[in-house]
Amino acid sequence: MLALPGAGLAQQSSSAEISGSSKDFALTPPVSGFFHAPTGTQSYIASARYTAPPSTATNDVTSADAGSRDGRVIDPDANDNYEDRIGSTNVPMDSWIYPALERLSSMGLIPFQSVAIRPWTRQECRRQVQQAKDILLGIHGHYYDVSDSIKLEAENLIPELDSALQEPNESSEAVLESGYAREGTIAGPALTDGFHFGQTWRNDYGRPLGRGNSTIAGFSVRAVHGHFFFFDRQELQQAPTTPAITAADSALFYSLDDTPFGVISNAPPIPVSPALPAYVRQRPLELYAGAAFGGFALSFGKQELFWGPTTMGPLSFSSNAEPTYNLQLVATRPHPFPIFPTLGTYRFDLVFGKLSGHHSPARPYFNGEKADFTFGRTFEMSFTRWSILWGVGHPMTLGSLKTNLFSENSTGCGFGYGDRCDPGDRKSGFDFRLHVPGLRNYVTLYADSYADDEPSPIDAPRRVVWHPGIYLPRLPYLPHMDFRFEAASSEELSQDEGGTRDFINNQYRDGNTNKGFLLGNAVGRDARALEGRTGYWFSARTRVEAGYRQTKTGTQYLSGGGTTTDGFLNASYAFNREWSLQVFTQYERFLIPAYMPGSQHNTSGWFQITWDPSRSIFSH
Repeated sequence: MLALPGAGLAQQSSSAEISGSSKDFALTPPVSGFFHAPTGTQSYIASARYTAPPSTATNDVTSADAGSRDGRVIDPDANDNYEDRIGSTNVPMDSWIYPALERLSSMGLIPFQSVAIRPWTRQECRRQVQQAKDILLGIHGHYYDVSDSIKLEAENLIPELDSALQEPNESSEAVLESGYAREGTIAGPALTDGFHFGQTWRNDYGRPLGRGNSTIAGFSVRAVHGHFFFFDRQELQQAPTTPAITAADSALFYSLDDTPFGVISNAPPIPVSPALPAYVRQRPLELYAGAAFGGFALSFGKQELFWGPTTMGPLSFSSNAEPTYNLQLVATRPHPFPIFPTLGTYRFDLVFGKLSGHHSPARPYFNGEKADFTFGRTFEMSFTRWSILWGVGHPMTLGSLKTNLFSENSTGCGFGYGDRCDPGDRKSGFDFRLHVPGLRNYVTLYADSYADDEPSPIDAPRRVVWHPGIYLPRLPYLPHMDFRFEAASSEELSQDEGGTRDFINNQYRDGNTNKGFLLGNAVGRDARALEGRTGYWFSARTRVEAGYRQTKTGTQYLSGGGTTTDGFLNASYAFNREWSLQVFTQYERFLIPAYMPGSQHNTSGWFQITWDPSRSIFSH
């Protein structure tokens, strides 16, 4: 029914004919006639500059398979692992590639997928696609029990992934990756302050948000030269009118952010300001450069962090705020454990960067560390530690950095605002993903957690906040449909401590924000949210998704509490290889007495045209 790219890859049987002077492999696949695998075809990885010998793998994938870009058993540190020696840029988190790959993984086709540290590089995405194809075709001993229904769903996903992730043969290349234009509007009162009340549009890279019309036009380019890589995504953003901040508004923010700590900051957290007319601004959404080596990458610039398995958004770093400027060292693919390689794989992400838009204090920095581990085909877990430090009034020294990293005290010399001895606002996290044994191709459970001033959420699980979820990649009798349900929270399990326990600190009162938007999940402070969504997949790039979300804010934080209810529809359609359309529409109702009297509602939406030419600008 489908001639999958890569069907000509070598297999570990006598039918594989390997020639030292050719990269073509003849293959008689050990699968049924359901997949037609033509012999003598050019392999999917024909651009590779090495010829891999037939695998001697057993009839199951081990963690060593994750050490190569195509899922083969290759030493990840071997000199012939060509793709580990060339640069690769990240796939933006708003790409359709992520839900497609995650669905393949939840159907059992990508055993060593690491979702806790994203975005992934293009090379890592290709490795995952190749591993899925090998499993479907039974290549290299990958004999999994894959049902016909799963094979049919894979037919809908893999071809478009293959096409989008193709790379040129040249070692030096500059590519026009995409161009896009978006037109949107919010008709009615909008929620624009996720740190205090909520957001009408979430996970939108901190783009302008408000009542009225908004327009975005952008493009992205990428370049690779040997080890080195470069990425630039620029946008022209037209923002709607920004309402004034009145004296009453400023006093409310003061009561929420300053008064609970008992010691005031130097100035009101958000001062009185007049209304601003609509404006146009230019923004580099992502802009970074770096070098790759041995399955790792060192980069610097404005780059996104997405640390967790959830779709609503991880609690620490998500795509809700504008990406930060940071220095990053990351393991770009899973690596087998050094001593026990068959036990599992690991990845890590180390970052040091700067936050913007803060007032109390201004110009703080942050550092973060995340370690991720996978065990077998079913379980992944990761640990997070990050903190906010320095800023105006706090000494920027190696000694203060050492205190931030290693001190066991929650506060410094005193509890007052501006304490120069304060070690910083330190946080921790733990998340996991489990493909349920016995149902691992059908049910995936996962959870994210977050703790302030705790070494790890698993040390005191009732004094932290949790964000669990469940994902069904296929529904019974409806194999083209999936379903996801999540419950995000910023209230502890043990008790409700109001809005000063999480996402804010007595020293850093702008909290976990960048340019006014929450870095993590947009659930907000002292709130709980339930969200369910289901989608119908026509292909990887064409699908329709509908969802419902309700957020409840606690009365310990806002007088009278708050309730926000959203119903939304998201659809995407691919016209051809290069052009696609995405449409989003939502109805929102909110009742937040401390913010606006009475029940408010709005209707909003946007549509976006995207051109993905992947057109070479320069090659050598």
